[in-house]
Amino acid sequence: MGEHPCHQHRPGQHTDACLTGDCGFCGTSLNDVASGECRACLRIVCEHCDGGYQADLGPICQPCTPSAPVSSATGEFVEYRLCVFEFDLSCGHTVFVALTGWYPVTVACCTRLGGAILRGDYRPLDSDIDFVRGVYERYELRPQGTPPGATQVIGRRPRTDEPRPPDRPGLKGSAGRYPARVGATFSWDGSIATPETT
Repeated sequence: MGEHPCHQHRPGQHTDACLTGDCGFCGTSLNDVASGECRACLRIVCEHCDGGYQADLGPICQPCTPSAPVSSATGEFVEYRLCVFEFDLSCGHTVFVALTGWYPVTVACCTRLGGAILRGDYRPLDSDIDFVRGVYERYELRPQGTPPGATQVIGRRPRTDEPRPPDRPGLKGSAGRYPARVGATFSWDGSIATPETT
């Protein structure tokens, strides 16, 4: 499946292409099935790709559906924070990220800063976050012990701002539209990356 149509615009600002085109997860025509906005990442999801997790709260796509709780001995519910952030990264990109919880300090975005290969699996080096903008936030109750899920990059575009030196000694400046550094790929065991991991 290609890139999700909702990656072509800001989260939540849907166009006719993503509302009436094909589902970005399975390719089913959205004119033939019911669809809605994922309550976690704000991408359009068809009824076949809906994870069905706590369905009374609204649709949720498969990548955002949490796995089963690690332990449910108490039966208590805990409040989880579902967010979409816009990050300006040190690799020269602006990304939209969907996650559960607070935003991270670094995000694996692209290959500009280099990466590492182990047993044919390529992992890009993380980019530092220069600026954070909150796009969407909601809270929902989930069983205690439910894993938070993975951080998902749901959109990426080049930054347009210029580099900025630090305001005061000891603070970091901003890389702007240029990568803070350029790195190379390193293989820990001499293997090469398989096409599906790059």
